[in-house]
Amino acid sequence: MKNLTKYGWLFSAVTLIAGFLCLHFGLVNYGTTFFVIFPLAVGFSIGTHDTPAQRGWISLVLALLIFFGFLLAGALEGLICVAMALPIYLIAMGIGYLIQRSRKRRKPLDISDHLINSLSPLVVLLVLNPVEQALMPEPGLVEIETSVLLPYEADLVFDQVKQMDKLDAEKPWGIWLGLPAPYRCILEADTIGAKRHCLFDNGSIIAEITRYEKGKVLEMDVVDYSLTGREWFHFVDATYTFERQEGQTKITRTSSYKSVLYPRLYWKPLEGWGIAQEHKFVLASLRKNLEEMSAD
Repeated sequence: MKNLTKYGWLFSAVTLIAGFLCLHFGLVNYGTTFFVIFPLAVGFSIGTHDTPAQRGWISLVLALLIFFGFLLAGALEGLICVAMALPIYLIAMGIGYLIQRSRKRRKPLDISDHLINSLSPLVVLLVLNPVEQALMPEPGLVEIETSVLLPYEADLVFDQVKQMDKLDAEKPWGIWLGLPAPYRCILEADTIGAKRHCLFDNGSIIAEITRYEKGKVLEMDVVDYSLTGREWFHFVDATYTFERQEGQTKITRTSSYKSVLYPRLYWKPLEGWGIAQEHKFVLASLRKNLEEMSAD
């Protein structure tokens, strides 16, 4: 039993990895059960081991580092996804650990008790996930809007947006961490129904033009999305609006999306920040292209 207790961090890391593999292969979903209840149960399990509190916290952090290290080393998740999920996992595991450590011990645990406690988080995950999914509402539509004022005529800005041969402005730090950013956008034709292909290093977004008013509005519905994250994230549409202001143009980029990541209180602000980073990069690239064209 001492060996089992000594290597509790390893059992916990294996449990976390097994839980992720359940997610990876579609046995569970990206909900509150996976992001809150499951890591809370893992922390609770770590707390059952008869070890000093300091060693228990070390086991908790070590298990978490091994888990996320496995995801990065196996290219199962990107750095930005790991960075976003780390805080909620750490907090949930810490709470679970504190709950168990605060309980009065009636008797020492034997080997079978430790094994049951090590396996219980997976049981909790697999049992509660379908219950959560049955009760979960349909994902709501979320809009993210970003604007910038450019010292150019609206028609010129419109022409530079509809098809961008290069997007190479300075990258915000979120994109450096791994958020997707396009490097080229191609428009098939200047008409409603035409496809606009935005190309990324690891995929593409294909949109269909639904509204085309030069110098006023460019509106698109996303019809295909092949980037990382498509399992939980779905772009619905994208719109550029152009407002003339005394020889300048206020361009506004609006993206609408749906997400199945829960709890929304945690994930929605992170999603909004991520999309705003992409908006910032695209609009900065637009400004850069316009400046280069003016200089030429």
